[in-house]
Amino acid sequence: MSERMADTALSEAELERYREKGWVVPRWELPQDVIAEMRREYARFLEKNPGVAPDIVLAPHQTDGGSMGIVGSEKWFEFATHPGLIDIARQLIGDDIILWGTTLFGKPARKGKETPWHQDGEYYPIRPLEVLTIWIPLEDVTQENGPMRFIPGSHKPHKLYRHSWVEGDDKTINLVCDPDQYDETTAEPLLLRAGQVSFHDVYMIHGSKPNRTDKARPAFIVRLMPATSRYDHALGAEIGKRHPAQGYGERPLYLVSGRDRAGNDFTIGR
Repeated sequence: MSERMADTALSEAELERYREKGWVVPRWELPQDVIAEMRREYARFLEKNPGVAPDIVLAPHQTDGGSMGIVGSEKWFEFATHPGLIDIARQLIGDDIILWGTTLFGKPARKGKETPWHQDGEYYPIRPLEVLTIWIPLEDVTQENGPMRFIPGSHKPHKLYRHSWVEGDDKTINLVCDPDQYDETTAEPLLLRAGQVSFHDVYMIHGSKPNRTDKARPAFIVRLMPATSRYDHALGAEIGKRHPAQGYGERPLYLVSGRDRAGNDFTIGR
C-alpha cells in the first residue's frame, strides 16, 4: 500500500458507519493549503460572476458556463479529483468511477437560504441510481451557521421517499421530502472543521437551515457515480423541462477511475 493510500484507508469502523448511518467523515483531511487555494478560487469565482446568486451554483468545473451560464474554472475539476478524495471514493463505491457534477453552496451571511429536507436522487437521471456525494466545507461548520443535517439510516431501504413541490424563492430547492416520510427528531448535524470532508449516500434524507451568522459558510460538493451505472442524458433532458437550470441533459461525464462498464456517453457536453 502506498503512503497516500495508507493515509486515506478507511477503518472497518468508518466503513460500518457509512453502511449504518449513510455517511462518514474520514480521519483523513484535505491539506490546509488545498483549502486555502479553494477559498481563493471561490473569491475569484464570486468576482467573475457578480450577477449570480451564490446560494446554489451548479457545475463550476465546466469552463463553458454549464447550464447556469457562469464563468467556471478548471480548478474546481482539479479540486474534485484530488487523489485523496478519489482514493476514499473507491473504498465506498468501487474502482470504476465517473465524475458527473459539482456544486457550490454559498450559504451567504445572514440571508443564506434554507435547503429543505430532500433526497438528491429525486433529480438524477442515473440508472441504477447510485451516487456518492462528497461535501467539502471551505469554512468551519457550526450549529449556528446552517449545518447540513442527516436523517441517519434513511438510506438503508434504498428507495426514494415521497416528495412534493413547494413554491418559494427562500429555498435552494423546491422538491421537498414529505414530512411524514422521516422523523426530524433523529436528525444529526454535520459539524466540521474546514479540511474535514463528508461522504454520503444518494438515498440519504438531508437538508440545512439558513445561515444567520455574520460570515458566509461556503461548501464545495462533488457528485460521483459508479461506472456500473448509466447516466441517461435523454432522461436528464426530460427532467430538465421542470428543472432547466440543472442542465441534466447536457452534463459532461469524466471517467476519473477505472473503466466505464455501462456504456456511458462521454461526448455529450464537451
